[in-house]
Formats: sequence, structure tokens, C-alpha cells
Amino acid sequence: MLELKNVNSYYGDVQVLRDISLSVKKGEIVTIVGANAAGKSTILKTVSGTIPKMEGSILFQGQELTSVLPHQRVEKGLIHVPEGRRLFQNMTVRENLEMGAYIRRARSSRAQTLLNIYEMLPRLKEREKQLAGSLSGGEQQMCAIGRGLMSRPDLLMLDEPTLGLAPILVQWVFNFIREIRDTGVTILLVEQNANKALEISDRGYVLENGRIVLEGTGSKLLSDQGLRKAYLGM
Repeated sequence: MLELKNVNSYYGDVQVLRDISLSVKKGEIVTIVGANAAGKSTILKTVSGTIPKMEGSILFQGQELTSVLPHQRVEKGLIHVPEGRRLFQNMTVRENLEMGAYIRRARSSRAQTLLNIYEMLPRLKEREKQLAGSLSGGEQQMCAIGRGLMSRPDLLMLDEPTLGLAPILVQWVFNFIREIRDTGVTILLVEQNANKALEISDRGYVLENGRIVLEGTGSKLLSDQGLRKAYLGM
């Protein structure tokens, strides 16, 4: 579904990603782990097209994305839930969710998709008239993921979805990611909680200083004691 080939990305003249090659197959959960500032979020931003200076190739469902604008990538079913939730704080929960269905591919089925989201996330139904900025951290994360799902993604990219959440909510997020995959949505996940993320992943990539240094199944990466100590801090 998604393939990066020898991708290099830059912030201005500073190179952040170096020869990144990775793939995500339909129906998988694939996780990118690594230390802070390793370049994990930059991979998602590069795939989304919000970092314009890059080299290499990005294929999504067989189509080259290099010259495709960010909003056009969204229309193709490539949806990015960014780090920090980025909700419209002064809009209600429902308004935030409906913004996710603004794109053409999702607009006609917006009402049904909203019902589906409320069924999956009943807390959002309870809070639908509440301003997003007044929600708890966990509820805001639910709203951010729900807004992403309103776009009817083929591939959902999640950037640090458990950041700042209490342990009980962290476990809920990982369980919910599995539920999303079971509905037919492919997942590319960036996550600091490497242990939990790799537990639910089909495959994973370990990033260090902008390079992929290890890859394998989630279980294989978790079982490698040297890897756990050197790269995952476990």
C-alpha cells in the first residue's frame, strides 16, 4: 500500500532523513520506533507532503506521490493524525469530527460515518456539543483519531497517539488501534511507547539519527535483548 524508496528529507538545508526505505502492506499495523529527534515524525510529514524538500520515491497504492499536493494525498485516502492532536479548540466535538469529512471522498457518507464513529467512541457522542478545548487529554485524543477516521482513510498514520496520557488510557489507545485495523484500515504508527506499540504491530522499523538501523516483525524486535537495550530503552 505504501512504499518509500531511498527517501531523504530536509528542514531547510538540514538533512533529517537519510535513505529511508520502508513498506506498509494492506491490512498491517507497522510501527516506527526510536529515540527523540530520530526523525520518526518527519517520515509521516514527508509522506503527507508537508515537508516539501525531499528526494527519493513515495508510492501509495502504486502511484508516485512526489508531485502530489498534500490535500490531494488526503483525497487519495492517506490520512495523518498529527502529534499534539491539533483540534480546533473553539469548535465543538461534532464540528471537529465533521471537518474530517470535508474532503470529497468522505462528504457524501458523512452522516453514516459519524454514526459509526459514535458507536466506536460513545464518549464523543456524550460530548458532541462540548468545545474540544475543554475535553480531557484522553477525550481530545479520541476526537483527533475520530476526525481522522471521518476522512474514510485507506491508510491512517498516527503520530504519538499516547503522548501525555495516563497508563489506563494508553492501553485503551493500543486496543483501539487494533479495532481500527480490524475494520480494514491499514495503520502506520509512530510511538514512543515502543514496547506496547511493537506488541500490536505486524512489523516495525527502528530509526536512529534519520536512518533505519533495524527492521523485522514486532515479536522479533521485542525478543532481541540487545535491541531492547540499545534502541528501545528497555
